[in-house]
Amino acid sequence: MKNEKQKPKKALRTAQYKSTFLTPTEFLARNGKTVYISKEFHQKLSQLVFMLGGGNLTLADYLYNLLQHHFDDYGAEMRAMYDKTKKPNF
Repeated sequence: MKNEKQKPKKALRTAQYKSTFLTPTEFLARNGKTVYISKEFHQKLSQLVFMLGGGNLTLADYLYNLLQHHFDDYGAEMRAMYDKTKKPNF
């Protein structure tokens, strides 16, 4: 019984992951900036994008989606922490 409840929940999480992170964007990498990541992360992400992206997704798309999700989820907290560090203008 417990296993039957977990299947739809897992399928829903998988569908949410695909729609959130494995969706092509309009972002063009050549219009962005260079960032450096570890070789290990680059290999893992490149393989993930290649295998799950169906040829329609770039590493830049995946990273854009990942960062957009992060800013959407934690934007308020980041702004609050940032505001606390601001020095007053004189």
